[in-house]
Amino acid sequence: MWDIFQEIRLNDLRAQQGDTNSSLKSASGDINELNRHVRKLALVSQALYELLKESTGITDEDLRRRIEMIDKRDGVTNGRIDATPLKCPKCGGVVTAGALSCQTCGAMAAPKYPFEA
Repeated sequence: MWDIFQEIRLNDLRAQQGDTNSSLKSASGDINELNRHVRKLALVSQALYELLKESTGITDEDLRRRIEMIDKRDGVTNGRIDATPLKCPKCGGVVTAGALSCQTCGAMAAPKYPFEA
């Protein structure tokens, strides 16, 4: 009887392992896709910066200062922009970062900056 129980338990564990391996492969694929997007965005950003630099004469130091200024907008200098909740223009309620409209009154709430999510 104990052998049958152990065999059933082993089969259950093998099935769980298969599910875990499948989830791991899926997550790995998602990470690879995100890495491809990041590399593409870095390439496009570099091209845009070089075009801007050539046509306007801005310097690398100008870019560094602007990055620092934008980084400080959310109140934390950490090398990234963190989305902050918005204030609803109609009712004054808090609009969750990334939401397009107020959850309280339904009014449209546009982010302050174009790339803010």
